[in-house]
Amino acid sequence: MSKRLKRQSGLSLLELLIALAVLAIFITPMLSGLFSSSIIAMGNSKERTLASFVAQNHFAELQIDDDWPSVGTQRGTLEYANREWEWERKVVGTQVESMRRVTLSITYGAQGIFTMTGFVGQKSDNGGGERR
Repeated sequence: MSKRLKRQSGLSLLELLIALAVLAIFITPMLSGLFSSSIIAMGNSKERTLASFVAQNHFAELQIDDDWPSVGTQRGTLEYANREWEWERKVVGTQVESMRRVTLSITYGAQGIFTMTGFVGQKSDNGGGERR
């Protein structure tokens, strides 16, 4: 009787450990890069959200203010959430004489700009039925 040699039909434990080590060496930098970009994206998201709050507050002030915004461009700064925000407001007339289009740009972060556009109507002087 002749004995046949059995051939190995899989990976040995050593080969498997080497393959896992090589895989870990290549995956680790990719995962660390992924996590760091996620952290940066979350920071930018926070800045953008705060900039949108600044813009919404500015529009709310325009709507309740007794003075109608004049046509043109204005710039300024304000404090919100313990930091200074730069804003630029561009007001243009519309086809409706009692309405103006306002584009507000809020600068955030190193190069971020949040822009919001809305309309502000002129308050009537007769006082009939308006809430103040």
